[in-house]
Amino acid sequence: MPDGTYTMLHALQHICQFTISLGAVILLIVILPTGTNNSAAFSPFILVKNTPEPQAVVTEPLIDTVMPLSDDRLAALTIYLEARGESFAGKLAVAAVIRNRMKAKYQSDGTVKGTVLKRLQFQPWNHATPEDVRHRISESRMHDSLLAWRMVQDGRRIVHGALLFYNPRIVETPRWATVSHKVASIGGHEFFVPPGRLQV
Repeated sequence: MPDGTYTMLHALQHICQFTISLGAVILLIVILPTGTNNSAAFSPFILVKNTPEPQAVVTEPLIDTVMPLSDDRLAALTIYLEARGESFAGKLAVAAVIRNRMKAKYQSDGTVKGTVLKRLQFQPWNHATPEDVRHRISESRMHDSLLAWRMVQDGRRIVHGALLFYNPRIVETPRWATVSHKVASIGGHEFFVPPGRLQV
């Protein structure tokens, strides 16, 4: 019965092919999205839309959002660092010294920057720049220092025209202090007028 065998095998092949095709169709219906919310998760357009183009990332210019310190904030930052352990009176005294130096152009070009950043004049800037420390000190912590700086702008005589100061608990007596006229002690600082300088 070769014909019967051939017919049976032929029929089995057709049944297998049909079953495989039907299984493939069922599999596609189950796996592929059906147009509901799930389709968005598999949409190639969504993936492309959310992925930035490499060129846009590479060619995007970097914008420096760090604004330069204003004179008031640079002065306040210096006062804070010099007198952060002092009372408000101590902060006023340091603020007055900065103002006095600017007015007398003593170790100063008459500007805030040219006074507080002058080499080896104000200890906080001997080994750092304002950019090094500005982000570590909040505006709220500098509030008293900024207020002190603004208050001395009316010319009030806080330290009798002092142009120099130091903290004897922290540093040894500098040579200039032995020849200068001591005019005040406020908190941990002592304030001096150099020899031959009129009080301002």
